[in-house]
Amino acid sequence: MDLKNTLAPYAIEQGRIYDILPAFIMAVASLETGNGSSTLCTKANNLFSIKGSYNGNSVTLPTTEYVKNKPIRVNAAFKKYPSFRESCHDFCELMKNGISWNPTVYKKAVIGVHDLTAACIQFGKTPYMTDPAYSGKLLGVIKSQDLAKYDQTQAAAAHKSFTSIVDFLKSKNIDSSFSNRAKLARAHGIMNYSGTTAENTKLLTILGGI
Repeated sequence: MDLKNTLAPYAIEQGRIYDILPAFIMAVASLETGNGSSTLCTKANNLFSIKGSYNGNSVTLPTTEYVKNKPIRVNAAFKKYPSFRESCHDFCELMKNGISWNPTVYKKAVIGVHDLTAACIQFGKTPYMTDPAYSGKLLGVIKSQDLAKYDQTQAAAAHKSFTSIVDFLKSKNIDSSFSNRAKLARAHGIMNYSGTTAENTKLLTILGGI
């Protein structure tokens, strides 16, 4: 699987919406999935090792946790997504909303942080993972896969306005068919999408095309 090229459009799309660097999103996905090779990725479309269930769907797999800096193997339930898009969106929602006892823990670390190194270092201090070397691993993935260039793509896109949702999606190499636009609309709170001008303008605004 070519995870980088497959994920890039979604990382740029969601990064633009949530003000999170796409390179950071892609680095976390690559690290968490072994560059797309993990069972969690191939069987559940779960790119970020997010535990729990998604619309009632989950898979139980062994995972490594660190207790007092020592690795141990445990079984855990992970969310099972219908596609990479939902996984990417869910990760950004987690970054925005945090966890019950600290709703701003991830937000302060990565949202609105436009220094890639700072975002990785700050994220490494959050409870998202228990690996003490996580930040360094993220930075290593970014360098080896040249992911920083996707942040430049996002910045360039942010300065271009579109009048057509179809043209905007095509510019991101995202499926612009009616069915996919309906899925996008539903994911962003636009229910019963029928393709009206008002709906398309609202979706275009949400996705950052205007």
